[in-house]
Amino acid sequence: MISNLLKQFKSQTTTRKKIEVLKYDKSFRKFFIQFLFSIFMVIFLFYLISRAFSLELGFGHLSSRAGFGLSHTFIVEYTSNDSRWGAYFTGVVNTIRVSLVGIFFATLLGIVMGLARLSKNFLISKISAGYVEFLRNTPLLIQIIFWQLVLLQLPQISNALTFGGISVWSNRGILLPIISSVENGSLWVLILLLTLIASLFLRSYLHKFKEENVRIFSPNLLSVIFFLIIGIVTYFILGIDLRSDVPTLQVNEYGTYIQSGGFALTPEFAAILFALVLYTGTFITEIVRGSIQSLPIGQTEAAQALGLSTYQRITLVILPQALRSIIPPLTNQYLNLTKNSSLSVAIAYPDVFMVSRTIMNNAGHALPMLFLILITFLSLSLFISLFMNILNRRVTRIGT
Repeated sequence: MISNLLKQFKSQTTTRKKIEVLKYDKSFRKFFIQFLFSIFMVIFLFYLISRAFSLELGFGHLSSRAGFGLSHTFIVEYTSNDSRWGAYFTGVVNTIRVSLVGIFFATLLGIVMGLARLSKNFLISKISAGYVEFLRNTPLLIQIIFWQLVLLQLPQISNALTFGGISVWSNRGILLPIISSVENGSLWVLILLLTLIASLFLRSYLHKFKEENVRIFSPNLLSVIFFLIIGIVTYFILGIDLRSDVPTLQVNEYGTYIQSGGFALTPEFAAILFALVLYTGTFITEIVRGSIQSLPIGQTEAAQALGLSTYQRITLVILPQALRSIIPPLTNQYLNLTKNSSLSVAIAYPDVFMVSRTIMNNAGHALPMLFLILITFLSLSLFISLFMNILNRRVTRIGT
């Protein structure tokens, strides 16, 4: 009897010692904290899933009539009688439009201002530095609203500026002359853009085969022929009828001013475009400046010794080598510009976010719509990343 009591006492003492040891064991404490956190996350996730199943998460409501119009359409023809899917797709197209145009002009601006920052001209260098420091340190949303207010200060439609009758400038927008087609003009432009991208990839692969001592016709000429063939064939298939479209300003019998024709640059689109280009351009400027300064000074000196002009040094020696360090951070800026385009909801530009918010206000279903927005921006970001990674591998390939 006494021996059993002694054994129990010893076992209890041993257990207390083990507990004391575990209490001061760092690895055990870390494991215990992680275990508790995991249990909490499982319970929280179970709660969210149970709440989600009580909601209507389908997208069936998007097949219903939209019932609202959009001030901007591009490529697609949308009316209020179309489905909500059509409205959402129009918003996606508007987002892609402002993102692609913004990426193009922000890249050009960033390269020019990056080179200007390294200029030996004091005035040019300081103007570039002031541009970077001022716009980079002010909120993007404030810049968007500022540009909209500036564009709305243009003359009213009754006092619109016409500049020789070839353009119309008013607070309703800027109408510029353009060459267009009655039917399928926007679709043909999109096909030409995709064909141009495909021809650039074709040119890259043909140069690769040429470097591997494969006898092949001129890669540049073949890519141009490919582009021309696709352009001409689609021109006749789509029945393109090119004509000059000059904007006009007329007054009807009721005294109402009506502007029509040309390419319309509305205050909303121009404001979001200017703000995205100028804001993102500041970061691209610093990327270009830092990448060029990271190159050995001997590269520039060697180019000068060969008698190359400033333009030749930049395009043939400096920028091709700087691209290796420019492209990775440049990809991040392209992604930021695409995601920042959602701020256009503040000035009523019908991008994917504003269209989705309108649908949520009319029909509810906020959770599935937000999920759809996330998937859309994720897809756009992955596509940009894929394209830039392909370009990065091409630039960083040994021997290029």
